[in-house]
Amino acid sequence: MKGTPSKRKAAWNAVFTLLAALGILTALLGIGVDALPGSYPGLSLPQLLLTAAGLILALVAFALRSAAVRRRIFGNISKHLAPVLAMAVMTLAALELALAAANTLIYFPPDIPEKTLAPISWRTCDQAGCHYVYDAMVAACEHGEISSRHCIVNRQGFHDTQDFVRSDDLDGRMRILALGDSSTFGLAAEIGTSYVETIEANFPQSIVWNTGMPGAGTEQALTLFLMYAPVLQPQITILGFYVNDFKDNTLPMDIQLWVGGKDGRIFLRRQADDSENATTLNKQRRYYYYLHGVEPPASEIERLIGRTRLGSLLLRMIDLARGEARTRWDRGVDMTREYLRDLRAAAAAQDTALLVLLIPSREDLLAPTPRYENALAIMAELGIPWIDPIHALDVDLDYEPEPGTHWNTVGHQKIGAVLSDCLASFQISGDLSDCEQVKMP
Repeated sequence: MKGTPSKRKAAWNAVFTLLAALGILTALLGIGVDALPGSYPGLSLPQLLLTAAGLILALVAFALRSAAVRRRIFGNISKHLAPVLAMAVMTLAALELALAAANTLIYFPPDIPEKTLAPISWRTCDQAGCHYVYDAMVAACEHGEISSRHCIVNRQGFHDTQDFVRSDDLDGRMRILALGDSSTFGLAAEIGTSYVETIEANFPQSIVWNTGMPGAGTEQALTLFLMYAPVLQPQITILGFYVNDFKDNTLPMDIQLWVGGKDGRIFLRRQADDSENATTLNKQRRYYYYLHGVEPPASEIERLIGRTRLGSLLLRMIDLARGEARTRWDRGVDMTREYLRDLRAAAAAQDTALLVLLIPSREDLLAPTPRYENALAIMAELGIPWIDPIHALDVDLDYEPEPGTHWNTVGHQKIGAVLSDCLASFQISGDLSDCEQVKMP
């Protein structure tokens, strides 16, 4: 550093004071903040390592505030540079291995395969939300690309046998709008036995529009309600809410990926760039990062840093410094709450009763998970009536074989029966509180 000795000394003191403060902050972070996914404050190995590193940094920085200590240390380093560098590399390698042994998550997920991945031609997103493309679905079914329940689609692109258009006899019939994701769609149930189809069978004089779409979140439900509730004018709207909606709601509707499938392909909702060309690999990779809850790396260097455990720790600390320490889970809860609040307001403006069907996972049946408890708390907070069907389901009998997450035919029919009982009461009184299964806030 240039300048007088006193200015240089002051500058060095300022630098090492800041480093000491950073060390103390890092140690406190390790003690009291759950900065690493899956760790618990003060208990996990990653947090202990973080605390130790912070304390070491603080002690070394305080020591280096002394000019005599700096001269002695820097002099020894210059004489023994090679051993010092070797020791530093070995220390970093040991820390990396220790973090790996503790299953510390890396910041950036693995890349998607280095090849062009074809988008799904029969699914799209527009002002009406995400839906199937009728003509493309018909062609895909004829060519055997898809089959079974997916081949039942109306001209609006949803899994329903009737088009979503207003008919002359709507006013004299009970009208039900179903919102949700794959469970509402009816995955894993035999055709004609999903919980929505069970309602339709039990109320043949009613009109039920099913807008369930696999992979959809609560934003999609809100969009579809605003689109179709003014047409149908439903007396009751049923939202099937699965706990993965908290994650889905952190992604814009038009960039959600489906990873997997029997042939290992990665499917992407069909999107076009400004020149109407097919989606590029770069865009697909960008969406892949969003799916894993992180912003895409700004450069190849940042990506490589974020693929190491120590680098991941550094990037998370930078996020904390930027005020971005809130996890994807936190963001998902807040966004879900806002979408549900808007849906509640829209339902009130449309004069339709809003009922949320909570869809528990297998784990929730054994012991309600924090995700499920959060869903219960949000419904109570927002004053939205809900059904909690945990006690009506059997973990062994009502779900598809593991690792599947959906109700099977038996589970769907059980839920359909519960909802049908409530709809029968509602049809008489127009009040959801008359259904004993409904939890009123």
